[in-house]
Amino acid sequence: MFTGINSEICATAWAMVEPAIIRSAELEVTNELSGNLVVLDPTADEFSVLFTAHAGEPDERTLTFATNKARVVFRTRLDTSTLRNAVPHLYAPGDISFPGGIIREGLIVAYSGVQGEYDEMISEWFASAVRGLCRFAFNGPQGGDAQPTPYLGREA
Repeated sequence: MFTGINSEICATAWAMVEPAIIRSAELEVTNELSGNLVVLDPTADEFSVLFTAHAGEPDERTLTFATNKARVVFRTRLDTSTLRNAVPHLYAPGDISFPGGIIREGLIVAYSGVQGEYDEMISEWFASAVRGLCRFAFNGPQGGDAQPTPYLGREA
């Protein structure tokens, strides 16, 4: 039964994206196999982490960077690359200046660990996977129209 984004959907999306991250490092497109992903809960009113994952060895530093990228995207509702390139006047003291955080239709994803442009690319891959998985689950045989009530996750 589809009830919206959750950690299981995120884990599936990560399982789809992680091999591409590994292959990017093998091809020396990225500078190493490293990084942390942070996904915010798009249904929460406040900053709330829904899911985290890492490529390569766990690294508290890049987890902190990814979390802070997600925080600035949450505050500004803009991708970090847009913030850097078009509206740097929206930065506030203490904001991280690295790219790698995105927002897609309310879904905020941030990655940190490789070059900033590739951090953002990995965030895009992940957001696209989540959105596809959610669309398929919602529109599939157990999706929104198959619920016993018009309200997702309610039995009666």
